[in-house]
Amino acid sequence: MKKRLRIVIVLVVVVVAGIVAYNFLHRRADENSLRFSGNIEVTEAQMSFRIPGRLAERTVEEGDTVREGQVLARLDKSDQLIGVAQAEAGLAYAEAVLAELLAGSRSEDIDRTEAKVLQARESLSELQAGSRSEEIESGRADLARAKAAEQSALVQLNQAKADHERYANLFKEQSVSKNVFETFQNNLKTAENQAKEASARVRAATEQLGLLKAGPRIEQIARAEAALKQAEAEYALIKAGPRRETIDQARAKLLSAKEGLNQARQQLAYTELIAPMDGVVLSTSAEPGEYLNPAGPVLTLGRTARPWLRAYINERDLGRIKLNQEVSVTTDSFPAKSYPGRVSFIGSQAEFTPKTVQTFDERVKLMYRIKIDLANPEGDLKPGMPADGVIDLAAR
Repeated sequence: MKKRLRIVIVLVVVVVAGIVAYNFLHRRADENSLRFSGNIEVTEAQMSFRIPGRLAERTVEEGDTVREGQVLARLDKSDQLIGVAQAEAGLAYAEAVLAELLAGSRSEDIDRTEAKVLQARESLSELQAGSRSEEIESGRADLARAKAAEQSALVQLNQAKADHERYANLFKEQSVSKNVFETFQNNLKTAENQAKEASARVRAATEQLGLLKAGPRIEQIARAEAALKQAEAEYALIKAGPRRETIDQARAKLLSAKEGLNQARQQLAYTELIAPMDGVVLSTSAEPGEYLNPAGPVLTLGRTARPWLRAYINERDLGRIKLNQEVSVTTDSFPAKSYPGRVSFIGSQAEFTPKTVQTFDERVKLMYRIKIDLANPEGDLKPGMPADGVIDLAAR
């Protein structure tokens, strides 16, 4: 009986000693390291276009790896191409206008305006000199010829009237045919018209002779003087070339046209969605054919080259870590690999631990968020992947 009691006592002592030793060793392990768990996260960029339009093409799918500068999607660019063409035409026109102004007036324009001045001077000189005797004599001769022509026309008219009257009587007596009578009837009308025209020429010649005898009127001379001044002003303007203000305005329009072309080309560039970094397409939000407003989501891009571990620690461990402290991170997906990292953020306010994160302590406690920056050269670490981190406190 006593022997059994001794055995029990020995076993109890051994168990107690083991528990004490385990607690001692475990406490020392906890004092030398800090363990925590969390999830891998990456920088996410929601990609969208700056301008509205119909999505013509999306070149990537969810899970695709992309490189910085790669085209991710394209909008229909028909309107933008038209805008560029119009801007290029406007620039070409502005360049041509400025070039013409800088070249000055053309020699043919100068010659043309100079000829107008000479013609205007000659016209004014003729008016100021009055009618010449030769012109008056010529006017008298024109009037005499007009009167002679009128007299001849009147003789022919009288003969036509007599013939018409005679053949009208013969037609009534049915001595001649209707066709013969109509011939003389037409001859009478022709003679009447010729007599009227001859009388009109006599009146015109009489009026012209009167003007020649009276000489030019004051208002005619005034109009000729005004025409000469206008011709001289045009000639001076053409010969002097464009004004500096006009050239400056043309230069300003050229700069505006260049800026318009740059803007049109920028709008064309905005029809392509470019990857701002290397990464992975986490999700897509739009399909070809959809009309998108500015900032409308097309896809979400994750920067997997520089992931981090989001984890939480309790308050008693808050004073045991510091920024830039080295961390060793492992994952269930690659248990044989360890990923080096550094503490880049320590929360200053307590948070409730998200229930999706497994920690070594109870979930209901207030915890402090920490961030561990990681290297991911081989792309093993993916967003959402669970991971464990260990900080060797003895290495501080």
